[in-house]
Amino acid sequence: MKKKLPNTLKLELKKLFETRYGENPHLRGAFYLNLKEKDPLSLQNFQKLQGKEISFNNLLDASSAILTISELGRKQPAGVIIKHGNPCGAALGKDARDAFYRAWEKGDSLAAFGGVIALNREVTKSLAKVLAKKFFEVLLVPKIEKPALAILIQKPKLIILVNPALKNPKPAKELDIKKIRGGFLVQEPDLKEITEKDLKVVTKIKPADKQAKDLLFAWKICKVSKSNAIILVKDKTLIASGVGQQDRKRCCEIAVRKAGKRAKNTVAASDGFFPFPDGPKVLIKAGVKAIAQPGGSIRDKDVIAVCNQYKIPMVFTNIRCFKH
Repeated sequence: MKKKLPNTLKLELKKLFETRYGENPHLRGAFYLNLKEKDPLSLQNFQKLQGKEISFNNLLDASSAILTISELGRKQPAGVIIKHGNPCGAALGKDARDAFYRAWEKGDSLAAFGGVIALNREVTKSLAKVLAKKFFEVLLVPKIEKPALAILIQKPKLIILVNPALKNPKPAKELDIKKIRGGFLVQEPDLKEITEKDLKVVTKIKPADKQAKDLLFAWKICKVSKSNAIILVKDKTLIASGVGQQDRKRCCEIAVRKAGKRAKNTVAASDGFFPFPDGPKVLIKAGVKAIAQPGGSIRDKDVIAVCNQYKIPMVFTNIRCFKH
């Protein structure tokens, strides 16, 4: 039996500081602490080493970066790039330098310009030299070498936030609370992590082991991206995404358009079911070689038939991951 949500919730907030403005310059804004929250990765637990005054939007994207790297970087070196609340670059690598390179160069580097970066490993001098050549607003890391900091000091406006807990990032366990007109919506945090055992093969062909691992990586990016979301992945690297659209077919079109020729031999994940076969047709035509989706549409059979026609493996997660 699921645990019931409390009948009464008391929020105790204290203003930590005012931001330059809110989401837009004509609005006032501030960062309030939740005094009852004990999350080690709360933004107030990061030490600011340098940089300009952090903005309202910087904080929003920094929070999204922590959420994303908490999904991806629990074991391996990971790098994520957030722009306007969504990942535009994300990768696992042999070390932090490799993960960042893959996230920026293999992902949507156009969108990455001016974004927020999070890494779950120490920034070395070698990595700092690479970072210094890019324009981004905020860097969140567990640690930074002194020689590396000496290089990044040459970018005085760059905000550097350090928190050792980022080396072993975990999703927050507190209730998810959203303000709406007249009150709040409260839900459990989405801590569900699917594995290869949870992937139900619904086509005649099974995904290869490597494809299955990439599908799980893509699913994690779906979880932290605004719905509707279609995510293209190759070699545990985000290649392109189509997010925040009202229909799934256009998400597919945007993702493959962003990826271009790089869509070839990728896998794709969808945060919700495909209501029609048109979305998968767009993906398959672009070169996608395996697809993951929740399933549950009245036209599942039609969608599966298209994948079988083109000999593309499809798996059902049997769980949805919308994020509004």
